Amino acid sequence: MAVPLNSPMPPAALEADPLANLRDIHLPASIDAWPPAFGWWLLGAMTIIAAGLLIYSAWRYWHSRRYRREAMLALRALYSRYQREQDPQDYLRAYMELLKRVALTHYPRDQVAALTGEAWVNFLDSTARSHEFSLGAGQVLIQGQYQNQTEVDVEALQRLGSHWIKRHRALPAGVTP
Repeated sequence: MAVPLNSPMPPAALEADPLANLRDIHLPASIDAWPPAFGWWLLGAMTIIAAGLLIYSAWRYWHSRRYRREAMLALRALYSRYQREQDPQDYLRAYMELLKRVALTHYPRDQVAALTGEAWVNFLDSTARSHEFSLGAGQVLIQGQYQNQTEVDVEALQRLGSHWIKRHRALPAGVTP
């Protein structure tokens, strides 16, 4: 075995250790971060699409509930007007009108427009999944607007209307107004 002339080790030590003749390890060049692999491009595109769909669905949800927000503002304004004027008959008339407008916004006109009296409060109960309109404070909606002097619990109606505006849902299966 030939011993290199410029070797720092004596020739006898080189023969005893055959690995000493090997050159040092050369590391490969580092991998560049740009351009990323196809999988990263795909993951980025899927993330952008998912974020776009999430934003779009949130916008649609917010926009679909706009009528509820406007109805809640109108209900608060109605209550403020009642507190100033103390006219329960005017409050009751405007309250009925507001609930009817909200119902016409969300439900088909042919199901809601002609409802009055007991059918109307039953509709409100079935869409709110409660019995407060037909058995509670909402009973005044059956005949109250046609009478001159009616005992109206405005605070209870306000809470009931707020609950219905926020939580009304589609009619349960098999229920027709």
